[in-house]
Amino acid sequence: MKIKEVDTVVVGGGMVGAAMALGLAQQGYTVALIEKQTLHKYCAEQAPDIRLSAFNLHSVRLLKALEAWPHLTQMRYRSYARLSVWENSEHKTIFDASEVNQDNLGYFFENRLIQLALYQQINAQFPQQVTCYFDDISHIDTQQASIRLASGEIINAKLMIGADGAQSQVRQSAGIACTGWEYSQHANAILIQTPEPVQDETWQEFHSQGPRALLPMYENYACLVWYDNLQTSQWIQQADHLDLQAAINHHFPNLIGDFSIVEVAGFPLARMHAKQYGRGACVILGDAAHTINPLAGQGVNLGFKDVSALLDIIGNIGINDSSELIAQFEGARRAENLLMMTTMDALYKTFSTPLLPIKAFRNMALRVANNAGPLKAKALKYAMGL
Repeated sequence: MKIKEVDTVVVGGGMVGAAMALGLAQQGYTVALIEKQTLHKYCAEQAPDIRLSAFNLHSVRLLKALEAWPHLTQMRYRSYARLSVWENSEHKTIFDASEVNQDNLGYFFENRLIQLALYQQINAQFPQQVTCYFDDISHIDTQQASIRLASGEIINAKLMIGADGAQSQVRQSAGIACTGWEYSQHANAILIQTPEPVQDETWQEFHSQGPRALLPMYENYACLVWYDNLQTSQWIQQADHLDLQAAINHHFPNLIGDFSIVEVAGFPLARMHAKQYGRGACVILGDAAHTINPLAGQGVNLGFKDVSALLDIIGNIGINDSSELIAQFEGARRAENLLMMTTMDALYKTFSTPLLPIKAFRNMALRVANNAGPLKAKALKYAMGL
């Protein structure tokens, strides 16, 4: 039986897990990185992936510190300088990068390309320190930080890090309970191609059925996000592209122009928060510890803040005292994650009700927010990770 001894084992090799593994390697630790799905190589001729995320400037700083940024900029991405928010074309609130003396508010990246860039840096700089496994897991021992792969190989570590998503095997194996619920709305992503590149602006329009948004992408591509109930979402997923295009023109009037539909995807929305961020010899982070309503696109940014915080703590105290590590990590991240989750829920509930007093209040709030001066700039800096 083959046995691998490492300092740390990271379960989940997506964006958050790969970033964590790379950061640990930079600190001199040996890492086993386990991911179920093999990576598909980048091909410039392919249409962009429909799964993308908005990365704020904190996340960009992390990618630069991990030295993955040069790999990423050789692929495709899109910056944006303005964010507009409104309801029924009234009381528009506009956030502009110039308000905080920045060139842009952030970037839209395809999730797969972030993952690829991180792996490219791992392979370029740390091929001896980081061992990547693309395999299923047959057994997890979170007390001993030990894993048996489907292939039969055993990996023993001093510390286990769970970055394996909302259905985390690590969290479940550790017996960590969580609270949460599913939202009544579903999110539908529609990848479109336009005759000309869209502006460097992302916008979100609120409706009682759910918000609708446009995310600019590389060259002539953009992603529409259409939140709605289950019945409408099922229709969006199954509709003929010509019928869906007509529906988009009706529900997104005068906001897009000519376009063609490339791909459609959908997913339910859920909130989840683990009651602990670790137990035994394991720590969980990212979606394994918390999932959030994607209303403001902060999910992956919270995950990258988890990575930064955990790397800082490990840099200070090492990996041998897992109890202290968990305590410091929860102290650093739990309150901020909960605040963001609660804020997104408040926005979701406020903008989902058709009651006239609430509508009047939110329109007033949007109008005030647009003229809030220093307070508006402070909120923008927080959202940008500054």
